[in-house]
Amino acid sequence: MIVAIQPDLGPVHSPERDRSSPRWAELLESAGHDVRVVDVYRADILDQLRGCDGFMWRHGHTRGMWHIARRLLPIIERELGLVIYPDQNTCWHYDDKIAQAHLLKAAGIPAPKTWVWFDEAAALEWAASAAFPVVLKLWSGAQASNVRLVHSADEAVSWVRRLFSSGVHSLADSDINPLPWKRRLKEAARVTVTGRASPPPRHRWDLHKNYILFQEFLPDNEYDTRITVIGHRAFGIRRYNRPDDFRASGSGLFEHDPALIDPDAVRFGFEVAERLGTQSLALDILRKDGRWVVAEISYTYASWAVHDCPGHWEFCETATGDELEWHPGRMWPEEAQIADFLERLEQRQVRRKHAVLANDGVPDVPAARLRGDATGPARG
Repeated sequence: MIVAIQPDLGPVHSPERDRSSPRWAELLESAGHDVRVVDVYRADILDQLRGCDGFMWRHGHTRGMWHIARRLLPIIERELGLVIYPDQNTCWHYDDKIAQAHLLKAAGIPAPKTWVWFDEAAALEWAASAAFPVVLKLWSGAQASNVRLVHSADEAVSWVRRLFSSGVHSLADSDINPLPWKRRLKEAARVTVTGRASPPPRHRWDLHKNYILFQEFLPDNEYDTRITVIGHRAFGIRRYNRPDDFRASGSGLFEHDPALIDPDAVRFGFEVAERLGTQSLALDILRKDGRWVVAEISYTYASWAVHDCPGHWEFCETATGDELEWHPGRMWPEEAQIADFLERLEQRQVRRKHAVLANDGVPDVPAARLRGDATGPARG
């Protein structure tokens, strides 16, 4: 079978040990499959996929990847019928905290209270009577760069007015604070002399405006628990908060000791992944009133962080009930992803054969889509 792979991230943005596409390619070729490297940035991407059985792409925050992925991946999965990683159940909500808030609530998954406003007047009315502190989040961002603690109604009102006017690119101090007076004078002189202002800074993130998202602040959480579920496997990491901060994401302070991971947190992770039907799911879990809640989710994560776990758990059904079984030994997440992906490819082959037999050896249109031939003959 032929599996198309879009190279992920890149050596400029990520170290070699955090790249998935080279490992995927090596594992697929070792299993006897052909790998076709494609380029989603080209106009002929659908032609590039002709004749392929599957498609894999670890898209991230950079180079506008998510803007391409959210438009392209549903077409490849639903219209071309290819086996895909990540599929829509797994990634449609990636890096979108608004979508995740609605998804978790609709699915009945415990999470901190979240308020999303698209109307300025309603947001201002809420801020006047809300209990503080609360957490302000932008809908996208990595390593808690777009997360801040808001301590008062006045501060919340200020943020509401800003996000419903000029907006912001991020919540990092360097982006939201005004220019120092010396730089303001220099910029004014530039405009006076040349008639042109300095070009705007180039940001990794979109301009955020005309909405605001507040989330309940959960004190007394000195760390979060990161549970990563890939198929029937779960990996656990404890991540400690930054010094004098409430944020654990991006702190770089973490431990992989499985003795520090509450088994109930692992079970909770399996339950959430099953409920959402994901191929791969990283959950940032906190405590609220003695129970686990999901602060955020993501389909992707640092590969090396998962690999550094000394083993993983599997959820097994036994005569006395469901139990966690510990499997020692390090594993790259790509190994688990490919194992599950190949299983889905085999299941698809079986469905295709059944579809052909049901039509006296003549494949119908859905069967052709299962073959990945919906766009025409294979490229050379």
